Amino acid sequence: MLKVLWNGRSGLRSNQNRLDVITNNINNVDTTGYKKNDLSFQDIMYEKLEKQGVPISSQNRGKLLQGSGSRAEKIVRDFKQGFISQTDSETDIAIEGKGFFRVKDSQGRYYYTRDGAFKIDGKGNFVHSSGRLLDIDKYNPSNLSFPISISEKGEIVNSKGELVGEINIYDFNDKDDIISLGDNLFQTNEKPIKANGILKQGFLEKSNVDIAKELTDMLITQRAFELNSRTVKSGDEMWQMANNLRNK
Repeated sequence: MLKVLWNGRSGLRSNQNRLDVITNNINNVDTTGYKKNDLSFQDIMYEKLEKQGVPISSQNRGKLLQGSGSRAEKIVRDFKQGFISQTDSETDIAIEGKGFFRVKDSQGRYYYTRDGAFKIDGKGNFVHSSGRLLDIDKYNPSNLSFPISISEKGEIVNSKGELVGEINIYDFNDKDDIISLGDNLFQTNEKPIKANGILKQGFLEKSNVDIAKELTDMLITQRAFELNSRTVKSGDEMWQMANNLRNK
């Protein structure tokens, strides 16, 4: 009966963690550039069963196993392209294809994002919603004058037709090491490479969350949570019956 309780407990934890991930995805369905999360599961240790006195074929000998439940191994992020929506704002930029914008804080630390909803501060800098500045090569904010034009390669041209800077986008060979920091920002120790995506001025990339799928996954996970809850309850009831019989 301890096995029943352990298995049920591990199932409750795993499904609660998945419900938390799904809830976070639903909450960010309207977040610009958000990439949905999923949870990968791993089986816990298996144990061989000894069927003494029960005839077993030679093919199945040693293959009778009893599981110990499951556990949530790690959060996996889906970086597939989100829908690109037109905004007509000069400072809104969407990435079509692979790549991340690079922003930096006041200490010069770099972060990466797909959120291209930038604003211009009083000094002419492109500012991310987190307050960090967009990293732009050879940028001279004093020469910025509107209207501006941003090419697919990231070249920023002012109203006089002068090149004032170039926006580079970056990618990573192994996205599994990317860490989410909140504020739609990512960080990694891996060295970035130049990405081959293109920039679209006046557009924003929407979240890649499929709300219908998330709601369906939520219902399935809630059912699984309820099933594991019943398992724990049944194990507790059997334990109580065994204790009552022993005391008589």
